[in-house]
Amino acid sequence: MANLDHDTNDFPRDDKGNLDTDDIYIKCQYGNQIYYYGRNDLVAYIPSIGRGHNILRTIALDKLQIEDKIPYEELYPQLLSEGTVKHIMENDEEIEFHFHPKDLSYIATLLKAFTYGADISPFSTRNLPKQKYEIPESDLEQYKQVVKDVPKDKFLIISRATSNYIFEHMQKMKQYKPEPIKKLMRKKMLKGKEFIHSEKQWDDFLKYLSKEVSVCLT
Repeated sequence: MANLDHDTNDFPRDDKGNLDTDDIYIKCQYGNQIYYYGRNDLVAYIPSIGRGHNILRTIALDKLQIEDKIPYEELYPQLLSEGTVKHIMENDEEIEFHFHPKDLSYIATLLKAFTYGADISPFSTRNLPKQKYEIPESDLEQYKQVVKDVPKDKFLIISRATSNYIFEHMQKMKQYKPEPIKKLMRKKMLKGKEFIHSEKQWDDFLKYLSKEVSVCLT
């Protein structure tokens, strides 16, 4: 996963709009994370002292066969000497430790890494936050009337017309200059007709869509 810029609800970018591709992590259960620190160095982050201690004791059992709950001031030096765990950092709320990439599969299992969506790019728009927005039923009914005669095999007409309305028609409106419309959509966490409705352009959009549908079906 990529971290988000919560001011824009988009991925972090530089002044030129290029993605910051360094700030990524593996998402795990309970808020745990694994992220890249430097050459041959990954970090396991556990935002819970209790879970962090349990994970470190599991590693001690797996790698050193230490079953007794010896004090941590005695356990940590033995873990560091064994080599799977490097540089343990602990405070009142969280634990971090470094480890070698060769142990990623093992540590990821302990931190319960999520595998759903593992084949999706960290920077896929599917990973961006979404806002629930409900268009009033009366307005949705108007929309359904406009598109009711479009065959299922020609639904691309609707998608293309909606996209063109946003990125061509709306982008030319005075209130959206010079901010790119896509940037505003991501900030509002909305797509398509929900974004159009939220911007009070619903009636104008329906007129535009009606013309596009008529042209394409004649």
